Amino acid sequence: MVRLASRILGLWLLAAFALFAAPPHAAAQAGSDKAIEDIDKARAAVVEALSRAPLGFRRILFVSEVPDGFAAYKPRVDNVFTADEPLIVYTEPIGVVWQKDGDEFSSKLVVDFEIRSPDGKVLAGQKGFGEFALSAREPPLDFMTHIKLDVTGASAGSYILGLTVHDTKSGKSASTDLPFEIK
Repeated sequence: MVRLASRILGLWLLAAFALFAAPPHAAAQAGSDKAIEDIDKARAAVVEALSRAPLGFRRILFVSEVPDGFAAYKPRVDNVFTADEPLIVYTEPIGVVWQKDGDEFSSKLVVDFEIRSPDGKVLAGQKGFGEFALSAREPPLDFMTHIKLDVTGASAGSYILGLTVHDTKSGKSASTDLPFEIK
C-alpha cells in the first residue's frame, strides 16, 4: 500500500512538474525572443539614422573585378589602368530614401559620369549613365552598387572620374571624384 501510495505521489509530482515547468526550449526561446527584439530596436535606430543622413558614399573605390555583393569586393592595389582595362567602381551609398510602396520599400538612384583632365576639361561623360532600382520588404541597412566603364582607346595620362548620384525619391544628389591613370 505504501509502495502504491509513493508511486501515485511520484506520478502526481511528475505530472505537476510537467504541468507547471516550462518546456526546456521555452527559456531558450524567451532569450531568443529578447535578442530578436533587441536586434529589431537597433535596426530601427539605424534605419532612422540613415534616413536623416545626407546622400553620400560610405565607401567608394576602384576595384579589380565586378563585386559579388555588399562588402564582397577586391580593392585595386592602385588607380593605374591599362588602355584596354575597364574602370570598375564599388560604391556604398548612404542617405538613400526608401519610399513605402504597398508592402515594399523602393529606391532609385541614377548615375552621371564625367571623365576630365586634371585641369577640369570634360573629355567624355553621360547623364543618366546607370540606374539602380531596388525594392525590399524592409528598408535595407546596407546598399551597394558598382559602375563599369570601358575606356578602351584612351590615351595614356592622368584623368579624373567624376560621379554624381541622384536619388529620384528625394531629389538629392551627391558627387565625388576618383583620380586615375592610364599607362
